[in-house]
Amino acid sequence: MEDVTPPDLLPFLLQQDWGVQEPGGGGGGAPFVEILEQPKARGMRFRYKCEGRSAGSIPGEHSTDTTKTHPTIRVNNYRGPGRVRVSLVTKEPPHRPHPHELVGKDCRHGYYEAELPPERSVHSFQNLGIQCVKKRELEAAVAERIRTNNNPFNVPAEQRGGEYDLSAVRLCFQVWVRGPGGLRPLPPVLSQPVYDNRAPSTAELRICRVNRNSGSCRGGDEIFLLCDKVQKEDIEVRFSAEGWEAKGSFAQADVHRQVAIVFRTPPYREAALRQPVTVRMQLQRPSDRERSEPMDFRYLPHHGDLQCIEEKRKRTRETFRSFVQRSPLPGPAPSEPRLPRRIAVPSRPSPAPQPPPQHGSPLSPHLLFWGSGGAVGPRPPRTGALG
Repeated sequence: MEDVTPPDLLPFLLQQDWGVQEPGGGGGGAPFVEILEQPKARGMRFRYKCEGRSAGSIPGEHSTDTTKTHPTIRVNNYRGPGRVRVSLVTKEPPHRPHPHELVGKDCRHGYYEAELPPERSVHSFQNLGIQCVKKRELEAAVAERIRTNNNPFNVPAEQRGGEYDLSAVRLCFQVWVRGPGGLRPLPPVLSQPVYDNRAPSTAELRICRVNRNSGSCRGGDEIFLLCDKVQKEDIEVRFSAEGWEAKGSFAQADVHRQVAIVFRTPPYREAALRQPVTVRMQLQRPSDRERSEPMDFRYLPHHGDLQCIEEKRKRTRETFRSFVQRSPLPGPAPSEPRLPRRIAVPSRPSPAPQPPPQHGSPLSPHLLFWGSGGAVGPRPPRTGALG
């Protein structure tokens, strides 16, 4: 938890007579805000407004699939009426108003605000979601925060420019309690950073599946690992046990489309391992030292060729040699002169000569000579010059 108290408010807060003091709450000191349940740092996805769906609910740090928790605060040394506001600020100081906004019940202008029940000092926030803005809308969103007085640390205008980390935010809890003259503000309190799960540089690391979970204690076994999106220049595969740690070897080219890694296992610290040993295998992001949930990996004693490939080759070679010795194959037959290949082609009988037509033989219709009175016989041959 990070408490931020402006120096000009601290003397005022210590001198005030605050409402009803909580019995046993810190010896009757000034009221202050304490975070009991931090928001979960990773695993939540920021959503755009154009997605047309709920932005979800920020889970608590200890939230599980069966038990849901949410960010929770407690106002110490005070019980009575008051007001609470939750807004988003940047991760790094100065904690500027963040262009992203909170959405959900009792949210407006990008922040949450509600009255505190006087009978309770512990307050949980169950319906807060984070809605992100596009880069081209960033300046307008920051101007809207200033217009609605959503600037918890009063960051001046000259410090509100520059780049904004759109993949990380902090929740800022502000509480006003009843005091002399009306509601008085308590020092604002900041949560731990909350990261967008869509950004590979800040997303939660997770091993989805591996093709094998055991290998030789001498290392060098090739493993295919499937995971959530990672950055190829900012990821490691770590193997660890008590008093020992090593990392798998791979190049950036071995990271396929940010979701698969092909690497070789490191050697175990004991090269002459006699019994299998189980170690932890994890993904680690060097930039922020974030690690995934561990997965078991077993180192096995080295027995030479684990797949017995050489033994199989030797066995096959010896079997073939003995088979040849017992039943030698006949050698090639002596070569004999080969006759030229002949191809039989069927002969066709030549056509019989046709006898010349005899005079007085029947005439064919196309050989008739046509005169003025009809067909009178064969056309006589032409003789003499043309006239």
